[in-house]
This record gives sequence, structure tokens and C-alpha cells, in this order.
Amino acid sequence: MMKRLLSMMLFLAVVGMVSAQAPMRRDLKKPQHLQVMKSGLKNVKASRFMKKAPRKAIQLNSDQMWFGYGNDAEAENMGLALNADYTLAVFIPCEKIAGKGATIDGVRFLLPSAKAKNITAWVGTELPAVGNYAKGANLEVKEVPVGDVVLDGYTEVAFSKSYEIPDGGLWIGYSFEIEGLPDAPDDSEVSDEDYENWYYSVYVPWVEENLNDAYPFMTSYIDEPLEGTMVFASNYYDEMYQYFAEIDPANAADYLSMVGWDDYSDYGYCVALNALFGGDKFMGNAASVADFGQKYALLNSTVTFPVTLTNNGKNGITDFTYEVTINGKKVDEQTVALESPIENLLGKTTINLQFPTGDQSGSQNIVVTITKVNGQPNELTATANGSIFVVAESAKMKPLVEEYTGTWCGWCTRGWVGLEMLTEDFADDAVIYAVHNGDPMEIDAFTGVIKTYANGFPSMSINRTQIVDPYYGSSAYYEDYYVKNDVEAAKQDLAPAEISVKAAWADEAKTKINIETETKVLYDDDDPSIAIGYVLIADGLKGTGRNWAQANYYSGDTTESSEDLQKLVQEDDYIIGMEFNHVAVAAWGAELGVEGSFSSAIKAGEPINGTFVADLDGLLIGTDRLSDDPDDHVTVLDLIKDKNLKVAVFVVNKVTGQVLNANEAVVSDPTGISTIGNETQSVSARYNVAGQRITAPQKGLNIIRLNTGKSVKVVVK
Repeated sequence: MMKRLLSMMLFLAVVGMVSAQAPMRRDLKKPQHLQVMKSGLKNVKASRFMKKAPRKAIQLNSDQMWFGYGNDAEAENMGLALNADYTLAVFIPCEKIAGKGATIDGVRFLLPSAKAKNITAWVGTELPAVGNYAKGANLEVKEVPVGDVVLDGYTEVAFSKSYEIPDGGLWIGYSFEIEGLPDAPDDSEVSDEDYENWYYSVYVPWVEENLNDAYPFMTSYIDEPLEGTMVFASNYYDEMYQYFAEIDPANAADYLSMVGWDDYSDYGYCVALNALFGGDKFMGNAASVADFGQKYALLNSTVTFPVTLTNNGKNGITDFTYEVTINGKKVDEQTVALESPIENLLGKTTINLQFPTGDQSGSQNIVVTITKVNGQPNELTATANGSIFVVAESAKMKPLVEEYTGTWCGWCTRGWVGLEMLTEDFADDAVIYAVHNGDPMEIDAFTGVIKTYANGFPSMSINRTQIVDPYYGSSAYYEDYYVKNDVEAAKQDLAPAEISVKAAWADEAKTKINIETETKVLYDDDDPSIAIGYVLIADGLKGTGRNWAQANYYSGDTTESSEDLQKLVQEDDYIIGMEFNHVAVAAWGAELGVEGSFSSAIKAGEPINGTFVADLDGLLIGTDRLSDDPDDHVTVLDLIKDKNLKVAVFVVNKVTGQVLNANEAVVSDPTGISTIGNETQSVSARYNVAGQRITAPQKGLNIIRLNTGKSVKVVVK
């Protein structure tokens, strides 16, 4: 048992090496536990399996149809790469998928491994209990003979009867075991060095050549996660956690909490497991629509919202009719013919709808109702809500750009490249910093931000309204450094507020920073729903130890075509001594601003002066801050000593989370003199104490003019 656990832990430790060339999208939604991981050294696609007609296929009646969440033709191998049992489940709700009286008559799944055995398919009103995953479903469990498994297509299983989908929905699933992977040597007979040698010389090559057995189930990816698209369990993990609970009683509750089912739906995974709908009760012409949020806009203009439409009917959607009301008054009715009809159940499309802003300032509530689908009454009640906040004028937008990253994340090196390029291209036009997770630069303040806005690592939010890749941006085809276009577009957005900032050390010991702000909000707000957040940003962070080594999955990848990323190809699997710039090392009100930032009613255009003291004394940084041993702790003040520092401020809507505008300033000494190194960013001119212009830094006091037009005194060492 112990060797089994150790072999698994070693597997998890090096899984990044095995997956070094996995498709880019996979790392954006990587599960935290890493139970499911595909090898990218071979791009095995499910489309290979779909070319042949499935044997023993179920002949559909006129009242039956297959339904699956993902695109199985683009599914990929996933799994544990270990001898283990697997159980995959999918939730089928009644509402918005199947009409009252619809049934589940069977299932089908992709299982390309010839080593699979003890295969079952099942259906139940709830998930089977721990320890009885394969046969514990409460409605029906159907054993699937190995000879009936279709390795190059769907394995289809008909249940003995039809099961009506209740209001609470049904779970469908399939279970199997895999045996025959290389056995690890007994740790009592070999040294650690020999064991590691076995791992790299025997195990990893075998996995690379036998993907269907090492990664035996198939999943695809959906852009918008849906509940219950992939739920996974394995007795292998349950036994491991239960063993840890036995040998570590003090933390037994934590280990036991990890026993049971894991939901990977939030990461955008959906397993290639389909339900056979029957009963001819499912909806024919039905659509639902998602809420579309809030935007700020100018008087007497128009504003465009992307509105997402979902097909919930068997007939798909070729056209739809919608009505618009603003503040309860009907203002429009239109019929839209789709250029590309939606055919798949739960298929989506996004339509840009334009609404007038009118001649009144303030909030306008918009309701969009889908009244018809394909010319027929919509079988669902489908309304979506949004709002426009109308203002008379706009300030210059300086977007807040936050990258979510970690030294453990091998794909995050492209975020490092993207961040450096963005800070150069938008030195004075955007506020840009990196938020670290799970490494020596992690801080408590951003826990909520990461949970809400980091849809994976690496990822990036722009004004917390758009989540993109920190290098490829929103490009669906991974265009090199497309994120620059996303930030440029954000600069053009309307800014309903502006903020300026000054920051200086408050004491000689440099433990506190005085931050002064001046904010102008361009609309009246009697009960302010906005606040100010403060972030301390540091450059030049380095450290020793393995947690400071940046994992790099691009190392040695000869297929990487981006010129910007070639520097990563030349680096090792782990980059030692990497310098991290633009790092958020402390924050106050990082998610929704500091409460009380605006304590009284706001009058449009009137400046609001504010002060905030950022106290760094005793603040800890890095994952070791959670250690019970004080000797492990690292303080923010220790880490940023003699580093270049800036304070970023942003105005945030406390209700929507949207950032309205941002700004930043260098942290200076109380005298106006800053102590820095030989390099100063955004310098347009430099002078000595006599007022003479100089071309390079000189030791002692220098006067520098920044690209922003400001002049500051600095001491060059």
C-alpha cells in the first residue's frame, strides 16, 4: 500500500513533464487534485474513434435522441496513468433540457482501453455511495461484457426500462477498472535513485506509448462550465486519503473530507458520456437566455451587450424573436435569423444587441425576453436582465490588468512573457500586476479575487469584466500576443470615474505608507456603491529554494512557433533565479475595496480627497505564512527591502465587482526622495542636482522626469 501511495505522489510531482505539450486550453481549467491528466506527447483525438460505425448500436425510435454536454468528436484521453478503478458520472436535469415526461432509456460512452474490465453502466436519482461506485446506483446497474466494448467508437448500453426524469434530475454513469500498467518496484528492495530511474526509464515511456490504457476515458471542454458535466470518483484515492487519516490523526478530518466524489464541471470538463432521451416529451422549440450584466454609457447614445442564447429544444434554433423593455416600458421587438443555426441541445450562440441610453442620467434596467423560437412560441419562460448606468461625460480609462500565476504552473511562463510585454507597451496607460498563488509570493488579500476571477492558471482579468489568457488574450485561435488588443480595447471603454494617487513612506522605519487619492465620480450617488482598493506592487523579487523555481512546460518544445516564447524553449524545465516583476505583495480591499472609502453622498464631478495608511508591519507572504513554525515565516517587509515599489489604486463597484478606473504611483520617501537602483522605469529625462541634463544615472541625488510628466527626486546607489 505504501509503495502504491508513494508511486502516485511521484506521479503527481512530475506530471507536468509528461504533459509538456498538452493543448493550451487544458491548463486554463486544470483540476486542483490533478487526478485527471492527459499526456500531450501524442495528440490522440476521439475523432479517430468516431470514423467507424459502432457495433451493437441501439436503433433509435422516432421518440428518442442522444444527448451529451460536450463535443465528443474533439474529446481527448484523460485518466490517472495508474492501475485503478474509475467511475464517471453526469447529471441530467429536467428543467431546460427535457420536458416533463422525458425518459432516460440508455447511455453511451467512449472507452478506448482494451485493458478495461468489470465495466458497468448505471442510472440513479443520486450518486452511488463511497466504496460502491460501480454497483451502487439506486435505479439500475447494467454490467457490460468486455466483448461488447467498442474501442473505436461509442459503447451503447440500453437499460431494461425507461426512467422518467424527475424534477430533481437523474445521474447517469459508467465504471470500470484498469490493470496491466507497469508495476512499481518495492521500495524496500530498491534505493530512491533506482526507483526514480525506473519511473523515468520504464514508466514514463510506457505511458507515452500506451495512452489509451494509461488515460482510458475521454473528455471534452466547454467554455462556460455547467453543473454536473463531469463528476469523478475512484476507490484508489479514497483508500489513499483514508490511509493518511490513519497515520496522521491530527489532520484526519482534512483527509477524510477528500474522500468521495470530485466535481470537475467547474473547470469546464465534460465526460464523453451521453444519455438516450426517450418519451418524445422533450421540448421542440425552446431557448433560454443569460443575464448580461451592467455597462456605463453616455447620454443620448447606444450601448451594445453580448447576449448569450442557449438551445433547449430538439429542433435547434434557426431564428428567434425577442422583446426589450427598459425601466418597464417596451421599446423594441425584433426577429433575428442566425447565420449559423444552433443544432445541438444546449448549444449556444452570442448575439450583440444594441439598446438606446436615452436622455436621463442614472440607472436603466433592461429586460430581454425570448418570445418565439423558429417562429413558434418559446416553450420556456426566458428572460435576461441587464442595466445601463447613464452618465453625461467620461474620464480617461486606465484599465486594471491582473494576471493570476504561480511558480508551480508550467504554462504560466507565457504569462510572465505577456506581463513584461504589456507593462512596456502600456507603461502609462494601464495598471498591471501579477497575483501569485501557491508560491512564495502568495498573499491572503487576493484569496477572494482568485476564487472569483481566476478561471485557471495562467489567466488574466481586465477590469474584472473580461477573463483572458495573459499572452493569447481572447483569441480563439491563439494569436501571438493578442492580449495587447484586449487591453487596448479596454482603454477605449467609458470610465465613469477617475482617480489620482500619491504614495510616500510614513515613517523612517518604512513600515507604513501614506496614500493620498483624489477621485472624481461622474454621476450623483446618494448611497455610494463604490469603494477604493489599494495594492502594493514590487519589482525584482527573487528567492532560493525549489518553491522559487519557475516550472516551465515550454522547455525544449521544438513545435512552439511564437517568437516571443522562444526564450522559454531555451530555458530548463525549472527556471532557477528567475526575477519576478510587477508582483502584488500586499493589498487592502483587494476584492471590493475598503469599506467606507466614500462615506457620504457623491456629487457628479466634485473631487473627493481621501487618505489611507497601508500598514505593512507584521504582514506575512508566501505559502509558509500558514506554517505553525514562526521560523518559516517571511514578512512582506523582508521581501521588498530595497525593491522598486508602486501603489496601485482602483475604484470598484461593490455590487458588480467591475473596476471603473485605476491609477498608480511610485512610493517615495517623506522628503520626496526615493531610494532606487540604477534602472528607473518610464524615465523621459534625467538631471543632476545642478539642473544639468545627464544621459545615465549618476551616484547620489538625481532628478528624473517620468513619461507621465511628473518629476521625482531619487537616490542612485
